[in-house]
Amino acid sequence: MEDTEGRSTTNDFVKPVLTDIRSTWNIIKPGLESILEDNPSLTFIPEDVFSECVNERAFLFTSPVGFLVLTIEVDRYTKDKTLYMWIAYTYNKGGHEWLAHEDWIEALAKESGCKYIEAQSHVPELEPYAKKLGWSLDTRVYRRKVNE
Repeated sequence: MEDTEGRSTTNDFVKPVLTDIRSTWNIIKPGLESILEDNPSLTFIPEDVFSECVNERAFLFTSPVGFLVLTIEVDRYTKDKTLYMWIAYTYNKGGHEWLAHEDWIEALAKESGCKYIEAQSHVPELEPYAKKLGWSLDTRVYRRKVNE
């Protein structure tokens, strides 16, 4: 149940707001740098996220908990849309607060015409938590560099 400002009256949830990345870049960029530092296999740079958001190929949502960057991916064969949680950052590092707001994410996916919701993470502790919330493991990605 939400109050008139979108906050949950049961768990202090503040509904994330679609945000222009230009207005919060000084807050978002350090979070992106932290994610990249913790995940050296990621290939984007913070400015790539900025560009994707400015050009409306990705969408930034912010709340007091952190920020979330979403994209909508379209299956090239079935044309099914997937709401892809590209980047999820919580100010309480190590928190899984975004997954706890599955109702909001589900509503956003439906509103966007998406058939699926998808996310990836290298954090092994996330798996039992995600499964408890109804997520299923689809694929693990292992990568090895080719010897030159």
